[in-house]
Amino acid sequence: MKERTTRELIEALGEDVSRCHRELIASIDAGERDPNGDVHANYEYHARQLIRAIFAFIEAVTFSVKVKAAEYALRHKRPITDAERFFAVDIEHMLSDRGEIVERPAHIRLGDNIRFAFALQEKALGVAKQFDPSIEWWSCLKSSIKVRDRLTHPKFPGDIDVSGDEIVTALKAYKGFSNQAMLYAELRDDKKRAKRKGRADVVKPTGGKGEAADSTRGEER
Repeated sequence: MKERTTRELIEALGEDVSRCHRELIASIDAGERDPNGDVHANYEYHARQLIRAIFAFIEAVTFSVKVKAAEYALRHKRPITDAERFFAVDIEHMLSDRGEIVERPAHIRLGDNIRFAFALQEKALGVAKQFDPSIEWWSCLKSSIKVRDRLTHPKFPGDIDVSGDEIVTALKAYKGFSNQAMLYAELRDDKKRAKRKGRADVVKPTGGKGEAADSTRGEER
């Protein structure tokens, strides 16, 4: 089996989210309605799977956004610090008990990592701040991180319960994050197109043989 590209990885994780969402909706639709009109459905397994799938996608995209930003900055000779380069690939440094500098995986909180990824993209692209932390989806994301952590490290019976409101909140976070990441991808593409157009304008001839010939005929007349 050939190794997946980063794009294929993200597409697969995005499809996981879509599949989990479809299965969640199907489980709710298959529920029974009581005389009061309330639906009783065995949906919580699918809800937990959806939350896990959403955060697998967010983690992967966040890493990709950081790496692309660092690569872009280096390729276009934009300012980027050593610390930014290493955090972009989840690496930090420490001193060993022998007084030697060693690398180790950087354990960065997801919220901080996402903010860093966005800031690094803006710095690499040389654009104004694009991310607004007061937006609704960011608040939804921070709330959903707590749900993800609770599901990952359950300690009490209720820790694996997922409410309808928590599902809606996680989906808002997923959509908002996806749109924000797409915005940076579009900005990169705009920069590439502008650069290609600039090169084309530089090499574009100001006049061809036909124009020269027409000019000569005009003088002859």
